[in-house]
Formats: sequence, C-alpha cells, structure tokens
Amino acid sequence: MFLDQKISGFIDFDLSEKTIRLFDPCYCATSILSSLSADQYEQWLPILNGILQGYDQENPLTLEEKKALFYVICAIQLICVAYFSDQDNADDTTKQLAQTNRNMLEYIVQKKEEIQAIFNEN
Repeated sequence: MFLDQKISGFIDFDLSEKTIRLFDPCYCATSILSSLSADQYEQWLPILNGILQGYDQENPLTLEEKKALFYVICAIQLICVAYFSDQDNADDTTKQLAQTNRNMLEYIVQKKEEIQAIFNEN
C-alpha cells in the first residue's frame, strides 16, 4: 500500500517476503507424503519428481537450489518433528504426528541418492 507515493503498509506479507523458493514445492511434496501410509511411501518419489520438475520448468531453479533440495526437505521434516514433539502440546494427536514425521524423515534419508538424482544434469 502506498500513501503519498511512499510505502505505507502491506496487504499480503507473503507476497513481500523473500525466502528460499524450494520451500513451497518441498513442503507441498512432504504434505503429500504425510498423507500416505508407510507401505505407500514408494509412490511418493515420482510425485516429488513431478512437482519439482514442473516447478523447475515454469520457474527455473539455480544449480545451488537444486543441490539444496534434499537438505530443504530434511529441514522441513526436522521442523515438523520438533514442533509436534513439543512437550507442552503432548496430546495423542501431536504425539502421532511427531512419530509420522520421524518415519517420513527416516524414509527421506534412506532415499537421499534418489532425491538428489532428480536434478542430475546429464
């Protein structure tokens, strides 16, 4: 918003913040993973690949961003585990969410090479 040709405020803070671009597609992908049961986790890698390749096609990622992919996904999971493990909110639902996110993180770490291979340049 402007007043007398000077910025006076923001209508939507999300539109004005500058963050890592990978966060949104990675968060989207991890939310899809969270909806799968552990025996369905293998279905997630093609979904992750599609989300990221599609994003890169429309909004090309830098080489540095592509190299950071695995670490951004792990960081998202660590944030979720920490949040849901907070003892001040330790009801059955948050305990289950913490465990689900730990399981997801373990799977993601096991699939590090495959995740990093999404953007392997030939």
